[in-house]
Amino acid sequence: MTTSQTDRVAAARLAWAALKLTRAGRHPVGVDRLAATVGVAPAEARRLVDLIGFTLHRDLVSTGPAPRGAHHRLQPAEGTLGAGPDGTVDMFLLAIATGERVHAAAICPVTGTRIRIELVSHAILLVDPPSAVVAAVDLGFGLDGVDGVACAGQPFFASASAAASWLVANPGGRIYQVAAYLAQAHRLVAALEARPKYVL
Repeated sequence: MTTSQTDRVAAARLAWAALKLTRAGRHPVGVDRLAATVGVAPAEARRLVDLIGFTLHRDLVSTGPAPRGAHHRLQPAEGTLGAGPDGTVDMFLLAIATGERVHAAAICPVTGTRIRIELVSHAILLVDPPSAVVAAVDLGFGLDGVDGVACAGQPFFASASAAASWLVANPGGRIYQVAAYLAQAHRLVAALEARPKYVL
């Protein structure tokens, strides 16, 4: 693994830990606690916080406000969380990180169908329409590409057939039923939370 890959893996682990410890950005977390959770020295945690673009103020790390225009709501918290109106893996990570119910709304980019999804950390509560799917790039369970997964939007489509053109444009991409994708998100989280082989 190259240095840049090592940095991406460490940054992804730290970003996940920060999402979880800050309750999806609602409460700052001490840099020492974040460093201990990830298994790195505080100085390395500070470097990674800067690399990711989180805010560090008086030894407290903040992940910042949710991007504007997002269509995911975390209940019972007020406000909107997520990465955009096209649907995203972030809603799955939010549910796992917080243990709270997450509502998402998206528009299928092919059919224009409105898609609604509700989930908690271990269950899908609603998928409307039931045929809706998640389009995803490599989930990076080896962690080489995990940083992209945590940040990049993964679009929803009304059906697998509606996602066919996305598959052509994204070699190596896959289409998942929503419940299957939640299982994949748990696999990603397990990889992110695995202790690194090195402790700085």
